[in-house]
Amino acid sequence: MKQSIAQLTVGLILTVGCKDSPLEPVTSTSAIDNAPQILAGAIPNEVEKSNLLTAKEELFARLSGRLMTAMSKSGPAAAIEVCQVEAKSIAVEVGKEANVKIGRTGVRLRNTSNQPPNWAQKLVADRADAPVFAKLTDERTVALLPIKLQAHCLMCHGPSEQIAPDVLEKLTELYPQDQATGFSEGELRGWFWVESLN
Repeated sequence: MKQSIAQLTVGLILTVGCKDSPLEPVTSTSAIDNAPQILAGAIPNEVEKSNLLTAKEELFARLSGRLMTAMSKSGPAAAIEVCQVEAKSIAVEVGKEANVKIGRTGVRLRNTSNQPPNWAQKLVADRADAPVFAKLTDERTVALLPIKLQAHCLMCHGPSEQIAPDVLEKLTELYPQDQATGFSEGELRGWFWVESLN
């Protein structure tokens, strides 16, 4: 039974914004103005797309594995803490191996430091609900890959009154500015973003 609960909870924890993020929030408009932007009409080739998708799948797999271990031992509340502490280092590790920068962002943020990259801000604001692959003005390849809320994710992202007390307590403790509750099954929850480094 513990294993089944752990498996059902992995998806929801993966969409939890973690305390440490590979991105820092944008603090000035000049940073946005000078940042590379999506180059209209430039489409990545299949190899480039595949590389970005592979990095995303690797991040998902490693984070899932670590969370499954924590949930099997101590339950979902403990897994939230693992995500908060370890997700950034896992993303950095995957990024180095795949020669990308990778992270997650949300429709409504659990963690305020999980801001989208500059190039993705308009797509996030427009709530892009299909995968987007693009080239930037500096010739790097990027992807924004939607995360749709599954039923088991409601344990962490559903209406507050439906979240288990121990999970809600841990979320409140670790994410006092949490805005990532109140979602429904199938709703757009957020995105994985991936940027090539060359």
